[in-house]
Amino acid sequence: MISRLLKLKFVLCLFLLGFDPVDASSTQDASESKTVFLPTDFEQYAPITALDMIERIPGFRLSNGGGQRRGLGQASANVLINGQRISSKSVSLAGFLRRIPAKSVEKIELLDGTKLDISGLTGLVANVISSQQGVSGTWAYRPSFRPEFDPHLAGGELSVSGQNAHLGWNFGLNSFYRGSTGEGDELLFNSTGNLLEDSSINERFRSPEWSVSTGLQWMPPSGLVANFNAEYEDSEFDFYEESKRVPTQGDVENRRFERNGKTRSTEISGDIEYDLGIGRVKFIGVFNKRERPFRNSIVKRNPSGNVFEESYFMRHTDETESIFRSEYNWSALGGTLDWSLESAINTLESASSILEGDGSAPPSLPTDGESSAEVEETRSETFLTYSRALSESVQLQVALGTEISELVSAGPNGQKRSFTRPKGGISLSWIANENATISARIDRKVGQLNFFDFVSRVDLDNGEDQVGNSNIVPEQRWQGELEIEQQFGEWGAGSFRVYGAAIEDIVDRIPIGSGEGPGNIDRGQRIGTAINGTLNFAPLGGKGMQLNYSASLQDSKIDDPLTSESRSINNESLATIDLRFRHDIEGTDLAWGGNFFTRDRADEYSLTTIRSWRLLPGRYRFFLEHKNLWGFAGKIELVRPFNEVEKQRRAIFTANRNGTLDQIERNRIEGKPILILELTGTF
Repeated sequence: MISRLLKLKFVLCLFLLGFDPVDASSTQDASESKTVFLPTDFEQYAPITALDMIERIPGFRLSNGGGQRRGLGQASANVLINGQRISSKSVSLAGFLRRIPAKSVEKIELLDGTKLDISGLTGLVANVISSQQGVSGTWAYRPSFRPEFDPHLAGGELSVSGQNAHLGWNFGLNSFYRGSTGEGDELLFNSTGNLLEDSSINERFRSPEWSVSTGLQWMPPSGLVANFNAEYEDSEFDFYEESKRVPTQGDVENRRFERNGKTRSTEISGDIEYDLGIGRVKFIGVFNKRERPFRNSIVKRNPSGNVFEESYFMRHTDETESIFRSEYNWSALGGTLDWSLESAINTLESASSILEGDGSAPPSLPTDGESSAEVEETRSETFLTYSRALSESVQLQVALGTEISELVSAGPNGQKRSFTRPKGGISLSWIANENATISARIDRKVGQLNFFDFVSRVDLDNGEDQVGNSNIVPEQRWQGELEIEQQFGEWGAGSFRVYGAAIEDIVDRIPIGSGEGPGNIDRGQRIGTAINGTLNFAPLGGKGMQLNYSASLQDSKIDDPLTSESRSINNESLATIDLRFRHDIEGTDLAWGGNFFTRDRADEYSLTTIRSWRLLPGRYRFFLEHKNLWGFAGKIELVRPFNEVEKQRRAIFTANRNGTLDQIERNRIEGKPILILELTGTF
């Protein structure tokens, strides 16, 4: 694996290439720090949807804000639709942008988020300005082919939108399929390196999903804006692993491990905004409900096919989230003030059971084979945000807020707890020149709880069971960052960001009684740097060639709750490289390209094990596209053509990691190629 230092040097070279800027081809307004992209700027790509256009903006990368959001909160996603943030939690930015036909996009403004009257926004923000009359739509058909699977012929999407006077509407239908096959081996050694067991492994994974959505927007001449959105999503996953385990001593064992489940999700959201008094008021409501049945099992057979051990773990959960938010924005004190009040209720109900047997009789319920849990969090927060220009080139935003929450959990260790936490931040943006912007910010943030941390889980595969923890609280942190955004004219654009965080109540695995599970670690820290940009090859004679690149380096530090030694937070990303190359061949309707992605992750520590991963050489995909195939756009995409290899190493200790090393498990799985065909069009 390429070292993290070499990765950073590589992307810094990309960022610094062409540092002497030349005039950009797109329209730029330096006084407003605004770059405008018109539909003609994207003609060479023959875009179908607004998403196709956004993905071609130099130096811009789509972001939902990162991590699980706590309620709606301040704006964090870096795309606006006609100047408005998207009032939804479960629907992604990409999903919304796919619903907007490219031919209805009038322009895309690339803005400095700090200068917008939207609390929480900083950095580059894309504002998609679109309008239409009548009815239009887009469609895509995506069959896919995988070794040892039947062809999946039902993939694709349909989006229809229309405008009638002041009423706009849209409808979307999407079918998506993920699946993979892999083969490999697993070797088990004792602490001195002697082989104990040799296993051959076959893995299969499939995850079909489909969704249907609809939306309405009403914009009468009075200036009122009202939106309504609804979406239903149904997805499932099935994974199984078959292995033949051959010990150096003892009998051969044939094992089948399965993990499967479903998610049924419904979200209804709406907002209304209008002038009131000296300012403008907005009300937002969101309701989301998820139902998640889950099951895993393991069955062990002897060489003659007779079952001698079997276990089944089943869990059913229902989650809901209800959010009401109000915002009021007005001009004052030489700038703008924004006051918000948000209330939210999150609930989870879970029931689980386990069945065990030895093959001589149907599996039965052990004494402690059933459990249930109920969790409810009621939360309110208020923010006052002040934004103003300190000069023609410097913008300030200050946000002060507080959160009050109450956690109630039912079950054997149920309890009721209340918290009051400060939140807020300050940000500065400086337009250094017409091509460069420097921004800095410091924030006090509160993380989102994962209610599944309250619920016990049985790990039938590796025996690393989870004990539910009703004492867990959200992570809190002070976070600071500095970002430089640079336009390189015809060379492209890029950004460089450094950040650090002092974290409290970090959620990680900790000992709980005689077992382990998620819990809070008092303090820790995280530092990192990230780079993102676009490199155009036209100045070098490679017209139509473009490389989008992003990379990051990150490190964290906590004191291990078992050994007290310093280590990284479990399973965190340490280094990533993501390269996306595209060549639109001049004078033709052909384009080709590919992606490369690789990541280093921190080790994962449990009570008795240390697990590490490596992905070799990385994830590749290549495509060939024809932008006018009998009036449609066609694409062939080959995923994992080099049979990527994932390696795992698990060190197993006696008693716990304070004890002695007992065994070392090495796992190697080679993934198989995937072929995807795509045909897209508009109407």
